[in-house]
Amino acid sequence: MAFEDFIPRSLLKALEDIKHIPGYGEKNASRFVYGFLKLDKIKKEDVVKSLENLFSITTCKECNILTDQEICAICSNPKRSKKYIAVVEESQDAYKIEKLERFKGVYHILGGRISPLEGIAPEDLSIELLKERIRKYNPKEIIIATNPNPEGEATANYLIKVLKQYNVKITRIATAIQFGTLIEYVDDLSLEESIEKRE
Repeated sequence: MAFEDFIPRSLLKALEDIKHIPGYGEKNASRFVYGFLKLDKIKKEDVVKSLENLFSITTCKECNILTDQEICAICSNPKRSKKYIAVVEESQDAYKIEKLERFKGVYHILGGRISPLEGIAPEDLSIELLKERIRKYNPKEIIIATNPNPEGEATANYLIKVLKQYNVKITRIATAIQFGTLIEYVDDLSLEESIEKRE
């Protein structure tokens, strides 16, 4: 009997499909699927319902953050200052900073980082949208908060270069975050220090 004939096809299909998620190889896909199968019926239904609800998630037309609205809650909040824009790679980076409850500006999500090895070029990021916002709101400061790794540094340097044409202060978060660490996993104290000591 062939291996594929021994395992239920629905199980094999799930193991293959989960691997489409970035960062999910065979090991993580197996952990997810077999862990899911150990849940009771109600919890399985809850997980499936939550995943189905993700189809309603889109990106904010202003800042490109993940949201279930046309304009996200931060961009539509009149109390948030559009004079300060924190530029991050992904939505989860903005969520991490927002959790500190210190930043009162708005965010801009690039949707990735420049990475020739992954085939990601500047035009694949929402840099043109960022330029539009700068022209529209004339901000006082652009805070570049890309991850402290080679790709994040390359992205930050590119942004500094292309945004020089605008009359806006451009700062970079400080090096309180260890090089190679993703912002979404940084402890709150280090992240807060990095933002406060930006230059």
